[in-house]
Amino acid sequence: MKKTILLLAVIVCAGTMMLSAQDVNKSKKPRMSSTYIKDPCNGGRINFGVTFGQAFDWMYNHTEGYEKNGIVIGLRYGLNLNINLTQKKSFYFSTGFFVEHRGGKMEFLDNIPFGSLVIADSTHTQRTYRATYITIPTMITLKTGSINNFFICGNAGLLHSFNVKASNIDSYMIGNEVWSRQRVPSDEAALLRESFIAGLGFEYSITRNMRAGLMVNYIQGITNYFKGKGKAQNSLSKLDQRANLGCVEIAVNINFF
Repeated sequence: MKKTILLLAVIVCAGTMMLSAQDVNKSKKPRMSSTYIKDPCNGGRINFGVTFGQAFDWMYNHTEGYEKNGIVIGLRYGLNLNINLTQKKSFYFSTGFFVEHRGGKMEFLDNIPFGSLVIADSTHTQRTYRATYITIPTMITLKTGSINNFFICGNAGLLHSFNVKASNIDSYMIGNEVWSRQRVPSDEAALLRESFIAGLGFEYSITRNMRAGLMVNYIQGITNYFKGKGKAQNSLSKLDQRANLGCVEIAVNINFF
């Protein structure tokens, strides 16, 4: 009986020692991550990409008698250039070259000429403003490290825009009828426009050297959309027109590192 108990004790001790040895060996094995990091966040000094953004534009009016009258669809597209300011892909000075199509809608009373003799006094007018700009941004862009190959991004800065062409589309209420005319060229828009831009979004690492991203930007015009000093007046009130453009933009970009 004693021999049997002693034999069982030896077997139990041996089994315990073997299990302990296996646990030690397992603990020494390196743990493997289930996520493959495509982008280690180590990049070159300069990278570039393409951006396409669609926006909802409006006007903030600062002229007595004028009222905001809805939104127009705006566009921004072009090439972006990012200069890496750190050893990792986390802090950039961002610029580029873009084409912007911006605009807004307002309604007001105005004197409307029809031909050389007839003028409709104090006519209710609805006007859609459109302008095309060449824009160069100066921004700071911040990006986090990889989160399962996703990167959270934020940017803020200025947009410096140069007017290429502008036009207006007017609709008038005369009596009980609505009168419209086609888009006509306009020289009322200012040559230069300064705007503030701030946005938040994310990027996804497609390969080690390429990311695709989505940004939601808020853009607020700082300078007057119109020319000053009597160059863009209401013919009824003789007041200079003043308004700032604003928009919310959804931008898609692809960056190459």
